[in-house]
Amino acid sequence: MSALVCTLVLAASTASFWVEREQATLRVTADLRPLFDQQLRRRLTSGLTTTLFLDVQVQALDDDSIVGAVRRLVRVRWDLWGETLQVHHDLPESASARHLSVAAFLTDFAQLRAVPIATEVPADPAVYRVTTRLEVNPLSGEQLARMRRWLLDTGGFWSLDPLGSGLLGSFVRLFHNLKPGVAERVLRAEGPPFRGDRLPFHR
Repeated sequence: MSALVCTLVLAASTASFWVEREQATLRVTADLRPLFDQQLRRRLTSGLTTTLFLDVQVQALDDDSIVGAVRRLVRVRWDLWGETLQVHHDLPESASARHLSVAAFLTDFAQLRAVPIATEVPADPAVYRVTTRLEVNPLSGEQLARMRRWLLDTGGFWSLDPLGSGLLGSFVRLFHNLKPGVAERVLRAEGPPFRGDRLPFHR
């Protein structure tokens, strides 16, 4: 697919993607700031800690297999006194930063600039696509384990349940079925299909 066609297709989407090749490595440039709607932007300045997990993948179109991925995990909290956004990066590496505004944070977190995303991708007619998943406050395995232990440790809790063990049992089953990664909100974006042999070359 030519660059012109990509531009026309992406003009109507909420996020923009550009994929180019450097030998057998694919690099992605993306603007994912439109995923952050007003509700999410307000939450980032609420003073509460918000965890954001960004997963950008290149997938084979025929079977959805993952060819490569870029993942970012951050914890964000607005400092009400200093009026700065405190950010701790857990992925791809541990680091801390401060931003003077949500806009400045999104420029750093939600924009990818020629980032290597997949290696050993042949320049053949195989078709791929870029998909993005943004999870807001996903539950970790450790958090789920704590919740399940709390629910299963009934010590004195039955007396607080006016409907008997049936109601509590339903909560236990509910949390037992939750898996790590279950999130408060999940926002998605997807780029147009592209062929491995028709990508522009990275300069």
